[in-house]
Amino acid sequence: MAATLTTFKKDMDRMSDQRLQKKDYPKELTLVAEGDSWFDYPLKKDILDHLRKMGYAIKKFSKAGDTLENMIYGSDYEIKGNEVYPKGPISLQETLNAIRKHQPRFVLFSAGGNDVVGTEIMGYLHHKYSNPNSLVNKQVFQEKLLQMKSALVYFIESVHTTYKHCDILMDGYDYAKVNGKGYNFIIKNLKGPWILPAMGQKAISLKKDQNAIIKYLVDEFNAMLEQLSFTYPYFHYLNFRGMFKDEREWHNEIHLHNAGYRKVANKYHEKMTELLQFNPLQRFEKELLV
Repeated sequence: MAATLTTFKKDMDRMSDQRLQKKDYPKELTLVAEGDSWFDYPLKKDILDHLRKMGYAIKKFSKAGDTLENMIYGSDYEIKGNEVYPKGPISLQETLNAIRKHQPRFVLFSAGGNDVVGTEIMGYLHHKYSNPNSLVNKQVFQEKLLQMKSALVYFIESVHTTYKHCDILMDGYDYAKVNGKGYNFIIKNLKGPWILPAMGQKAISLKKDQNAIIKYLVDEFNAMLEQLSFTYPYFHYLNFRGMFKDEREWHNEIHLHNAGYRKVANKYHEKMTELLQFNPLQRFEKELLV
């Protein structure tokens, strides 16, 4: 099974690269994508895998586990002696260079999940036994949202400055599942779980409290994205909240199974079709043959 999935992903990479190399490949089917594990999930067919299978040519810079801060500002560094040297916004520059080169009709961006419900979630929670007014430290989280909004504004404006004829598409995920499932491969746990241990350390054991916290965090993040879509007409927010209510659709706390990512990919395709006012996969059917 693992070998089959690896082969599939390599085939999609190869096919996508071949399409990108064709000078006459339709720009409506050409995408540049930056993001996290929803765009780069090695254990399942992710969103980009399904879009590439449809026929989209995608220049991909997404990396599982990546944070919004790293994608925009860069967090890599080098230490020489007792001095530290930041490497700068490497990921952003690579993305902008690809946009400049390929001039895609759409740029896809998936970011914020690791910042909101990943490893950083611990910092947003009050300990239940401290008798707080709210289990969420809203002051800390709202400050984080402001930082994320600033980073997104920088990304949106940088993309638009680089190439004005593309639209940016981004979703706000669905409500994560507090189930204690991590990133497993065969019998080995590779990463996670992320949320349940944080809840445990803060003595938040009631499911209703856990779910209410996740709802607040994800809703606030989505509201911020929606506000940005009102400000920037070329930034389009996709709302997937409530789309995957069944826990069986989730591979772990923050990742979906193949079928879930296929549904999300279809939603992206539908949005691009809506913006173009035609279905690019149908109009350019002949070009899909590599």
